[in-house]
Order: sequence, then C-alpha cells, then structure tokens
Amino acid sequence: MKFIHAADLHLESPFKGLKNDETPNGLWKQIYDSTFKSFERIVNDAIEYDVDFVLLAGDLFDRDNQTPKTYDFFQSQMQKLNEHNIDVYMIYGNHDYFDMQKESVSFPDNVHVFGNDVETKTFTLDGKKIAITGFSYANKWITDKKIDEYPVKNDVDVQIGMLHGGLEQTGDHYAPFSLEDLISKKYDYWALGHIHKRQQLNEIPLVFYSGNIQGRHKNEPGDKGYLLVNDESGKLEATFHATSLIDWLTLDLNMDFVDVESAKNHILQVLMGNKYENMQLISLNLILNNPISDGQRQDLEYRVTNALSKDYEQLNAWIYEINVRLSDDQKMSSIDQEIWDEAQEKVFSEDEISSVSKSLRKYDFIAQHLDESKEDLMEQTRMKLLGGKEDTNED
Repeated sequence: MKFIHAADLHLESPFKGLKNDETPNGLWKQIYDSTFKSFERIVNDAIEYDVDFVLLAGDLFDRDNQTPKTYDFFQSQMQKLNEHNIDVYMIYGNHDYFDMQKESVSFPDNVHVFGNDVETKTFTLDGKKIAITGFSYANKWITDKKIDEYPVKNDVDVQIGMLHGGLEQTGDHYAPFSLEDLISKKYDYWALGHIHKRQQLNEIPLVFYSGNIQGRHKNEPGDKGYLLVNDESGKLEATFHATSLIDWLTLDLNMDFVDVESAKNHILQVLMGNKYENMQLISLNLILNNPISDGQRQDLEYRVTNALSKDYEQLNAWIYEINVRLSDDQKMSSIDQEIWDEAQEKVFSEDEISSVSKSLRKYDFIAQHLDESKEDLMEQTRMKLLGGKEDTNED
C-alpha cells in the first residue's frame, strides 16, 4: 500500500506581505501560479510513484478567492489521476467549507468526498480491507469535538483517519481534539490538515500534519510539500517530499557600511554566492557596524530593489523588505554616547566643574592645569565611564 497525504493547498490564495506595484511582473505571475504548480507536482509524483490513492485533508481552496480557474484546474488534475486509476479521498476544511445540503459539485468517479457528518469509506487493496474515516466542514466554525463521532477501528486491516482541526490545548476552535483522542481510536494513520507547519505528533500510530504545499507569507518559511506513506517495511512509514517553488527566507547580513553603492554590490554578491535552487522571497536584516542616515537607507533600498528588478531571475531571489539596524556593539556604543552627552550637558558643565573644583583653585598650579587640560580631562572621564581602555594622564 502506498498513498500521498497532502493538505492546505490553498489554490490561488494570495501571498501576504508583498506589494504588487513593487514586484516585477514576471515574478508576480510566478507567485500567483505557485500553488497551482505545487499541486501539479503532487499529482505528477502520485503518477510517477504509482500510489494507490491520495488523501487531501482540507482547505483545498479559499472560498473568498476561488475563481473558475481554480475549479477548472482542480478538476483537470483529478481527471489526470483518474486516467491513471488513482483514487482521491478528500475533505473540506474551514477555508473551503461546503454545505452538502445546499451546494453540489461533481468530480470524476475516482474522487470520494466525505460528507458533513463523520463517515467511513471502505475498499479492498491487495487482499487487505482498508477503511478511511473523515468529515467535511459545513461552515467556517466547528467548535464541537467531531473526533468523538469517529468509530474505533473494527474488522479492517488498515484504518486511516482524516481530520482538519487543531489540538484543543492550543485553544483552537476548529474541530478540537487531543492526541489521546486520536490514539484511543486504534487507527493506523492520522492524516491531519489545518496547521501549515509540517509536524509529527505521534509515532505509533503515525499522526502527521503534512503542512501546506506552498508557503504564502513570511511566517511560513522553508520547504513545503506532502508526505508519501507506504508499508513496504511491514509498517507504515512517511517520507516528506518538497513541492514548493518559492520559499520565504529571513537573511541576516553583517557588514561595515562604506557607501550605498558598495553596500548594494555586497548584498548582490551574497545573493549570487548562495545559489538558491528555489526562488527566495527574502526579508533582509542588514546589521551594520557603523550608522547610516535615513537618506542613505532609503537610497540603499531603492538601489537594491532596482538592481533586483533586472536580475531576480538570475539570482533566484527577491528582497521584499530591508530592515536596517546597528550591531549590538555599535548600538551599545551609541546608547552610551547618548548617556554621556546628557551627562555632559547636565553634570559636567563648566559651571558645575568650576563649582566642584572651587576649593582647589586656590592653588595656582591646579587652576592652571584644569584650565589648560579641560578637554583632555573630559575625554579621559568619558572613556573611563564608558569602559574605554585608553591610557589616562595620571597627573
């Protein structure tokens, strides 16, 4: 037995954090098409690996953004699987909820959609009786513990559960459940959807969130894709396969700022040297060892963006935001300088110094030394207070 577990396709869903008017047209189209291309990879892999069936655990679309293109594309992919005798078992989630009593849609014969009530679909595969249990959302919110309606495994060789929801201890109001709830059902595999970060919740039985297939904003970094599950070793094992074409990346870059043009060239050299395989949408944290003005920062952002508009395909990278900050050492130095400046104005003023040293000025040689060495003494005091290591004049 071999099957694919995927979820949270969010076909045609918009990317968040990008400005359409600042992103090159070619890249914007690549971004728009990315969820479609990612799912197309899953379908092609299903055919290449000759899987027995595909599980789609909810949020296949976003109702607020779905267009006829989404529906036509999905139908074509289902038909493609149908032509290769690959069945699809799917549930609707909170983003693509579907009220079976009020709405209807037709799919090819290989597609099996679970209703709004928990139900089990059974079939025989290689002499084994397989059961798959799940349900589809009828509306956006489900606070009931639908897991309580799932039957305990009984009289089948392999029992799979499909559930689009969140762990109740996290305060999630989407069909909440606990890990103990899942384990108590004695199933062999749980195909979960809703959480976009891929994660394994349990080993025996296997309980997985497959994650979404394409990250859509900066909080969804890294590879995205699906899980390929098989029992070739005598037990179910799941391996991750990446499908995302675009990755979100936070890049920290330390540098000494010399001038805007040198800084721009250094950034582009780093991007070129990284040789990204996937297109990277980058949030660049530029950590400087010396300060720059607001005008220099704005000029740097403009020049980097302008250069990337021409070379983003070659670099396979687009910087959608630049955050400039001082290094910790420089930041501390600047804070110390601010404190000193305030102290110099309020405490180390000439009037204050004259008042404090009044009793000593009755000696002419001390008064002369104070007057002639005032600047040196102030600098020595500043360095001592700020932890400097410069030599001091012991006189």
